[in-house]
Amino acid sequence: MRRATLLLILAGSGGLVMACGKSALTTPSGHSGAPAPRAATTSPLPKQRGLAFARAVNLTSADVPGFSVSPKHERGSSEEKRLEHEVLRCVGAQGSGKGLAEASSQQYELKRGIIDLGVSSEVAIAQTSALAAGELAAIRSAHVRGCFSRYLDQLFKSERFGGAIVSPVSIASGTPPAPGTAGGYGWRVTATFSVQGVKVSLYLDILGFVYGPARVTLFSSGVLRPFPAAIQQGLFSLLLFRAKAHAP
Repeated sequence: MRRATLLLILAGSGGLVMACGKSALTTPSGHSGAPAPRAATTSPLPKQRGLAFARAVNLTSADVPGFSVSPKHERGSSEEKRLEHEVLRCVGAQGSGKGLAEASSQQYELKRGIIDLGVSSEVAIAQTSALAAGELAAIRSAHVRGCFSRYLDQLFKSERFGGAIVSPVSIASGTPPAPGTAGGYGWRVTATFSVQGVKVSLYLDILGFVYGPARVTLFSSGVLRPFPAAIQQGLFSLLLFRAKAHAP
């Protein structure tokens, strides 16, 4: 599954304002003495300033010692693109305007024996803080979560996994604490594959927060077991610290 698809769906659905889900994920409380949430801005930042902020916040190889840069994935198939259009219609994101700026880190991986972990980050700058707040509400919504769950079910069924049987995808949502921001969001996506009676689970965690017009997201994944919580929490705190230090 391509990371760009996730953010396309989430960012494009900013017009949806739904109720926040119950907390199901935990992340660190962040640094003490956090400033109050940034006031909403009504005019967009210069694009170059937004890109500079994104580069300053995103993860680097120095943040994940022991991990290596993973190869870039090929472009999605025609079937993947068709499913993307369907999920965008589901969340009501057709024709949505683009954000001001967006930048991603490299995708980092660690594969040793049965250990198979991946991690990356992305920073997207909306035109205004109000639009970013709308994105936050949409990401937290049960409607968007349901659309995305159906999308993943169809995506996995359309792929060939050596005869593996794919169980329905589950998504647990939460509200990780992100003091000094407009709020945090969190999903844990779990997919289970059965091959000749042997079950293998894939876990994808999507944790982030909105700070002013910026939406900062941490992606972490694990095969057989989730990404280590302690490392995940440390990286989430690092992104939060950098966002405040380089306020857009």
